[in-house]
Amino acid sequence: DGEPAAAIRSLRRAVQLWTEIELPYEAARARVDLGLAYRADGDDGSAELELRAAHAAFERLGARPDAERVLELLRAEAPPERAVRTFMFTDICSSTSLVQAIGDDAWHDVQRWHDETLRALFRAHRGEEVDHAGDGFFVAFPSARDAVEAARTIQRTLAEHRRAHGFALQVRIGLHATEASRDGAAYRGRGVHEAARIGALAEAGEVLASWPTLEAEGLDGGERREVQLKGLARPIEVASVVWR
Repeated sequence: DGEPAAAIRSLRRAVQLWTEIELPYEAARARVDLGLAYRADGDDGSAELELRAAHAAFERLGARPDAERVLELLRAEAPPERAVRTFMFTDICSSTSLVQAIGDDAWHDVQRWHDETLRALFRAHRGEEVDHAGDGFFVAFPSARDAVEAARTIQRTLAEHRRAHGFALQVRIGLHATEASRDGAAYRGRGVHEAARIGALAEAGEVLASWPTLEAEGLDGGERREVQLKGLARPIEVASVVWR
């Protein structure tokens, strides 16, 4: 359902229930799913523990095909590279309403300008584009300072275009410095989910960052506040980046 934390909670409960009613084969199958959910969430240590427990259960039950499948899963993925990056998520605000107001052709031109402008600014600040999904970007930066300066420049560029031409898209930006698993050009793990949720909380024209991201670099931020991020257990402190 797109929420790894919720899937993990449900699968842990399933393992517990199958164990309580003494159905070890079903419990082992649930452990396999739980291990894969942990792996998708970037928690490779917990994933390996669950998969090894499932393998041991299948061996005890004489379920050789299932045991072999789990062994293949354990061998399939070498320990991923871990990387510390500052992740940026951008999103065009009220894009659906804007498309309806100006029409598809005009929207295509506006979006092309937006994409070209932001990509140039990402490159200028050492940003690595990870994904582009319609209205927004997912970008990784080598440092929080690079990410913050890129975000400030994006908002200033949009504001200047608005003053000069009477219109520019409103964009929300979220920033979060964290460790994540890297697989080629992709990043995954809890920190990526946190960064995306921070981006979703930002208002139009706002740069919202986790407080530790700003504090570590001594960067300017507004009043910090604690927020609960959707699908994640623990709250996090955030603050708006000063860019005007």
